[in-house]
Amino acid sequence: MKTWIKEDVESKRYANFGKTIVFTDMHIWQSKKIAKIYNQKYLIENAFNLLNDHLLVPVGPVNHHKDFNIRSHIFLCITGMLFYRYLAWKCKHFHLSLRQLVEELEGYRLALVKKKTNSKVKLVVEEMDLKQARLFSQPDIGVCMENR
Repeated sequence: MKTWIKEDVESKRYANFGKTIVFTDMHIWQSKKIAKIYNQKYLIENAFNLLNDHLLVPVGPVNHHKDFNIRSHIFLCITGMLFYRYLAWKCKHFHLSLRQLVEELEGYRLALVKKKTNSKVKLVVEEMDLKQARLFSQPDIGVCMENR
């Protein structure tokens, strides 16, 4: 068996490596913005990976038979995924992956306690480790839970 490489064809191929053609109908956007949006496609891919995770956001298998129930199930899964993304964005300064963040949140033990019929409901939190306490003290997380 004989092999050979055409030098001129090879050099043309190498000249095109690392370049991507993007077709868009967003003519009013600048080229930098289009490239930035295109290069952030990994966020969408991560979202689909989240939706395939059976423990975190369990989309499949869908055990419903009516269209309304299937749409409701998918809607709740997407809403859960958006909640996780929002929470990860709010806690990005902790430098935790989404999975690590969920593991920390799973360790919370909260209870709503009402002593008398006319008294206010209080939020009672059991012991937390240092990471959980830092997450809980994050504005908009612990405060949101206490206002309920």
